[in-house]
Amino acid sequence: MLWSSQSRHRNYRTLKLKDFTEKLINAGVANPYQEALWIAAHALGIDTAGILARAEFSQDEAQRIDALISRRVKREPLQYIIGEADFYGRDFYVGDGVLIPRHDTETIIDGVKECFEHNDTFRFLDWGTGSGCIGATILLEFPNSRGVMLDVSDKALSFAHKNLKRYCLNDRADFKVSGEFDLIVSNPPYIPSGEINGLMHEVKDFEPITALDGGIDGMTFYREILALAFNNLKSGGYIILETGNFSQVEEIETFSGFQKAGRVYDTGDFPRCVILRRILS
Repeated sequence: MLWSSQSRHRNYRTLKLKDFTEKLINAGVANPYQEALWIAAHALGIDTAGILARAEFSQDEAQRIDALISRRVKREPLQYIIGEADFYGRDFYVGDGVLIPRHDTETIIDGVKECFEHNDTFRFLDWGTGSGCIGATILLEFPNSRGVMLDVSDKALSFAHKNLKRYCLNDRADFKVSGEFDLIVSNPPYIPSGEINGLMHEVKDFEPITALDGGIDGMTFYREILALAFNNLKSGGYIILETGNFSQVEEIETFSGFQKAGRVYDTGDFPRCVILRRILS
């Protein structure tokens, strides 16, 4: 049952938005009122203004909302419940088995804009594409680009396909690595293994560990990507990598065969992305 034995006969018709907000407060959700509003709107298929206009909900409406609120109480990510996440001003499908896009990762797109002009023609690889939000956004922001989107997870690739279809990009994307690239981008797993247990419940208990765990020092996949880039990036081509700490930034910038080409800082003034350029050794 959705309620305790003492309240299982409670009349759902008396429930209001504040009742769902209180459930999220008790669960320790950081933004309870706004999330209750979003969840209610999603459950009923109406906008938030429509929710705010209601003094209370019918029994059917309350049950539909409460089913989703109960998932959030268990700390399932809001984006999984709603089925979408915002990235660079657009909505992308997400769900169980795929990393949720973060606004910090938007710095990768800003980095691409430092390397290429809007109408430039180039071919890129999105390594560890996940939901496909990075690759799809590059395709949308650079209409003459073409991309290859790579991931080891079939679940993630299914979301990438859905998001490409959503924005009519299928004909400009492929899923097999071949030839050389003008650009490689990646938000790889970079959290040191020993730090995983300290992450928020929403992250460590629900998001795929394979998209988070970067090995003992968090550098395992950077080394793999840079080895790939050494062999598959054109001379003069760029690689843009999201980073998690300063030691990663400094080590990435020392890899032979590349020269430092820039950094992109996030809103906290951290160098969230490193830009390297392939040079002939």
